[in-house]
Amino acid sequence: MIIARDGLKFILPGLVLALVFLALGWWPVFGLFLVLSGALVFFFRDPERVPPAGDGRLVAPADGRVLAIEFPAARAGQASPVTRLTIFLSLLDVHVTRAPVSGTVGAVDYRAGKFLPAYRPEAGEHNESCALDIRGGPADIYLRQIVGVAARRIKCFVKPSDRVVRGQRIGLMYFGSRIELDLPPGVELKARLNEKIRAGESVIAEVKT
Repeated sequence: MIIARDGLKFILPGLVLALVFLALGWWPVFGLFLVLSGALVFFFRDPERVPPAGDGRLVAPADGRVLAIEFPAARAGQASPVTRLTIFLSLLDVHVTRAPVSGTVGAVDYRAGKFLPAYRPEAGEHNESCALDIRGGPADIYLRQIVGVAARRIKCFVKPSDRVVRGQRIGLMYFGSRIELDLPPGVELKARLNEKIRAGESVIAEVKT
């Protein structure tokens, strides 16, 4: 099993403590830290994903459930209305974020904020987030990683001007969160409300030809 590198700083201390308590013969405490470490290994798993053929087929940026679909949705700096897809990630989902489409990263905008439950509509407006846009590919998209009441950290793996390919790892959110993805006109939505999707594999939209 592949583990996200950023998860090791959470996993290794628990394993070390488990070994210490094992050496001391404190079996209940050893078992507690072993279970905790196992849960963290599960949370920070980072399985390989293979996007389906077709550059014009946008893949899901995260594992989870389609929480909301808004059209038309407005965004500052965007003249045309967009379709906004919101994905909710539970603690059981893989939390590695992937590029929905190939292109070049524009601005990366981190914003401090609150830690409301990620499933609440107002979380998108008020919670801590990290947004980026990917341009110059089959479709220009805008993506926001938003943390929730349990998630308190966002890690972005890319910076402005980086070239990314569809399905590439671009970020990580810790312990429950949501993704908002803005799709431009000319993109046909394929995802459905409440659908379970997989990052880097599930086709959520296609560029109209």
